[in-house]
Amino acid sequence: MYLGIDIHKRYAQVAVMDEAGEIVEEVRVENANLDDLAQRYAGAQAVLEATSNYYHIHDMLSEHLDVTVAHPKNINQIADTDKKTDRVDAKELARMLRLNSVPESYVPTEEVREARARVRGRQTLVENRTKYANKVHGLLSDHGITEDVKPLTVEG
Repeated sequence: MYLGIDIHKRYAQVAVMDEAGEIVEEVRVENANLDDLAQRYAGAQAVLEATSNYYHIHDMLSEHLDVTVAHPKNINQIADTDKKTDRVDAKELARMLRLNSVPESYVPTEEVREARARVRGRQTLVENRTKYANKVHGLLSDHGITEDVKPLTVEG
């Protein structure tokens, strides 16, 4: 069996295709309940598109399914269709998986994910610090304090 899974924020549209290319099940499932579906089709292959929330879903499904993550920018077949719906996307993902034509995306390890999150967090803090420093300098300038003051230092 081949499962094409079109993921959204709270739900996923799933198309299940057999070896002959026939759709045997189409279902819309809340993301929290995807584990039940994965257990039912344990051992099958599944594909989902890399989205902002795919890590958790990938990890959950990988306990029961052979999961491939499709690179979203390289899925021309889905992007070029005139009838782009969740059901069509899920079916197309299943078809591509069955034909072994899914452009795969890199799935980072948990360690890499955590490192990336730390770097993004630090970057946000640095950007906020700069933004507030610029506001302080602007307020000083608005009040005629133009001398070389460094307000964000101990002396300042």
